[in-house]
This record gives sequence, structure tokens and C-alpha cells, in this order.
Amino acid sequence: MKQNKLLLPTVFLLLCVAYMAVLAAIPDGYNDMREHAAFAREMLSGVRPTAGNFMFYWLVNIVSLFSGNIRFSEISLCLLLAGATTYRLYWSQKKIVAVTANGKNSRSDYWLSFGFAVSLLFVFAIPIPSYSLDEFMYIGNYVPNVWHNSTVLFVFPFALLLFEQSYRQLTQYDAQRNNWILLFIFLNVFIKPSYFFVFVSVYPLLLLLKYKLKKEFWQGILPVMIGLVFLGLEFWSIYLTKDPFSNEKSSVIFQPFYSSPLFPDLWPMPYAFVFSLFFPLLYSAFNFNIVRKSQLFWFSSLSFIVSVFIYLFIAETGPRATHGNFYWQIVICTWICFFVSLMALLKDFKQQGNTFKNSLLLSVYGVQVMMGIIYFVRLCATGNYY
Repeated sequence: MKQNKLLLPTVFLLLCVAYMAVLAAIPDGYNDMREHAAFAREMLSGVRPTAGNFMFYWLVNIVSLFSGNIRFSEISLCLLLAGATTYRLYWSQKKIVAVTANGKNSRSDYWLSFGFAVSLLFVFAIPIPSYSLDEFMYIGNYVPNVWHNSTVLFVFPFALLLFEQSYRQLTQYDAQRNNWILLFIFLNVFIKPSYFFVFVSVYPLLLLLKYKLKKEFWQGILPVMIGLVFLGLEFWSIYLTKDPFSNEKSSVIFQPFYSSPLFPDLWPMPYAFVFSLFFPLLYSAFNFNIVRKSQLFWFSSLSFIVSVFIYLFIAETGPRATHGNFYWQIVICTWICFFVSLMALLKDFKQQGNTFKNSLLLSVYGVQVMMGIIYFVRLCATGNYY
């Protein structure tokens, strides 16, 4: 299939502009991107010690040529986010075209897969009831995309690669693949460990169910154990060392249903769950007999469930208590649920054609993509990412 060589560079440039627009729109005090660029400069100058999740911040400094300049560091940050998001689009398109291609019109296959890959960058929750209550589109929902948090945007493709390689290990074991899994664990932990929290909870269980206590399990679990060592080092760096900006230490605690601005009340949560994941839930309901036998659906669904339980039961105390750091895994796992369901639907279209069920599901997906476009325009116009 012939590819357009200018397409991905063009996407990269457009994403740079998009992230610069988001950075400019969000006011100071609420701007994670601007704060993360400041963290990088503070680490460079020695004002702030190198954090446990150091990789993104030092990459910001490297791409800005260690200038320490505010503008250069913010441009560097946007370039990195654009690169990560472009790769996510490229990764998605490769998977989609493998399902949709019919070999009759390679140009049509290419643009169709590209269009769906772009749609996955915008797909979003249907904000019911959060918008009617507080006019929130993001807060209170399980969203598959965000535009304002640098570290989750940058770790996104590495989380997807870890998910992909671990799923392959569950379907067709290869001892050499454990090296790739270890590499992606390393990158996930030291960029932002959010998805690793889920991975370390779900993957060993599925590995055990698949291979029992055979050598495949013990070999497969080794990268996970090494990853826990990485996580321990990061925990020590963040929570057990002195913070030059605060005399009060933060810690991680088990606190069920901790009151958070993301879900200040518990009663809207079931509604948020249904309308946030409306397309994946509807697909699963219509195709339950197939879905319940799919290991890929089980992997993605269990990952989402665990991501929500982590958010509901684990919290931080001290200066980091309001940072919402145990929410971000939900974004990645929700996106994976949408991706898996979309891939399955596109395969159904290829095999079954344009049936009423398939058309209805695609329409629901289209509505959720439209909500994401509205959210992005609203964010750039008002600076409100809530």
C-alpha cells in the first residue's frame, strides 16, 4: 500500500500548533503543560531535584538544547507531545488498515484507515450528567483523550506498545519478546507510571491463567518483577526524599472513595460510566457471545476496571493530594477499550457489510468523536479543560 510521505510530517506540524494553542489557552495556575515545562527548567538549574518520573522532563531539556529558556522549553514540550501523538496515530492506522484493507483499492484503504486513526485522537465521553450539573465535559467522566496533561500524553504510545506486546505474549509466547516488554515497562515507569499500575495488576493474572506455573509464566513474570523494582525506586524518589518546595511530605494511602473534585459526589458515577463508554458497552452488548470469548476484550476490560478501582481506592496525601495522579490510567485504559471495540466493528463491516447493527454502532462512535471535537474547540476557545 503506497503511503503519502508528507502526511505524517503534516500531522506532526498540525499537532504542534494544536498543543501550542492549548498551552496558550489554559490560564496559569491550571496549566499542567506550562508547569511541566517549568519542572524541566528547575531540574536543569538544580532548583528541583530530578524526579522519579524524570524521562519526560529531561527530554524537554534535551530538545530545548539545555537552554533553560521559558519559550524554548515550552516549544520543546509541544514538539515532544506532537511526536508522541503522531506515533499513536501511526500505530493506530497500521492496526486499522490490517483489518479494513480489501486489496482492491489501496489508496481508499489508506485514507479510510487514516481517517479512523485521526478519529481516535478525538473520541470522547458523552458528558451526561456532568454537563447538565456543572457544565463539565471532562471532570466526572471516564475520558479516552485529554489535551492538557503533558506526561500522560507523552507516555500514551509507550503504554499502547506495552499493552500490544503483552497481549501478543498471551496469545503466542516468545521468550525474546520479554526484552521488549521490559523496555516498555522501563519507559512507562520513568515517564509516568499510571498505566504500569494497571499492567502489574492484570497481566500477571492473565499470564498465570494462560500458562499456569510453566516456564512461560516464570519467564514472563520476570520483567514485571524488575518493573516493581523500578517503581520502588521512583516511590522512594518522590515520597521519601526531601521536597525543596514543601516541608510537608506526601504519601500514598488506601482510602476508599476519597473525596475528589473529579467525582465529588458518587451518585453520577454509574451514569458517567455508561455515557463515557457508550460505544464499547453497546458493542459488547450487541456482540456478547463473541466478546466473552475474546481474550483481547477481557484484557482491555479488566484493565479498565482495575484503572477505576485504583482511582477509587488509592489516594495521595500532603502537597500532592490535589494532583489527581491516580486518575490518569483511566484515560489510557478507556482509549484502549474504544480502540479494541472500533477494530472489532471494522472487522464486522468487512465480514458482514453495512447491517443495521453495524451502522448504529458506527453512528454512536461518530457521536463520541463529535463530542471530542467540540471539547477540543471549547478548550482552545475558552481555556477551560474541565
